[in-house]
Amino acid sequence: MHVNLFDRFILTIYSFALIVLSCMMIVATSGWFAPEVFRPYIDQMLAGTNLAYLIVAILFLIVSLRFFFSSFRSRKPKADRGIRQRTDLGEINITIPTIQAIAERAARQVKGIRDLKTAVKVLDSGTMISLRVSVDGETPFPELTNQLQSEVKEQVERITGLLITEVAVVVTEVVQQENYAVRKRVE
Repeated sequence: MHVNLFDRFILTIYSFALIVLSCMMIVATSGWFAPEVFRPYIDQMLAGTNLAYLIVAILFLIVSLRFFFSSFRSRKPKADRGIRQRTDLGEINITIPTIQAIAERAARQVKGIRDLKTAVKVLDSGTMISLRVSVDGETPFPELTNQLQSEVKEQVERITGLLITEVAVVVTEVVQQENYAVRKRVE
């Protein structure tokens, strides 16, 4: 759910006010204090002579209605959001999962990559792809990561037509060869 900064601020204030009111109601109904302590405030609210209580009640009603009706607003699913491009024939929207799939397919073609996770961030300056990879440990890292970055960048740009400003690579682990791991277990 996407909530803008103003709504977050209002929700924080609203939540804090509800916490205070809840605590006051717990104290009032728990019997810890004599009912006479709260009687002047209740009489004042019911008499309608204090404008502050009315204003607070109206504000609570407005904020409650805002949050209530905003929960029914139609929002596009996250998968539908992506990068929009305008052409002479119309609009094209390439979703983030599509870009991730293209980047993963390109990364898996690089010799030495064992496992990977992909993240795509859309920035004002272009699109950034982050790759977290496990490698086989046989190919030197500078050579492997350089090839990985260029392959992913070239493939994604060629297929989507998007500008890829950065391909960040994090090598998370070196995975042993499968037959070495099996042989080690047998010994």
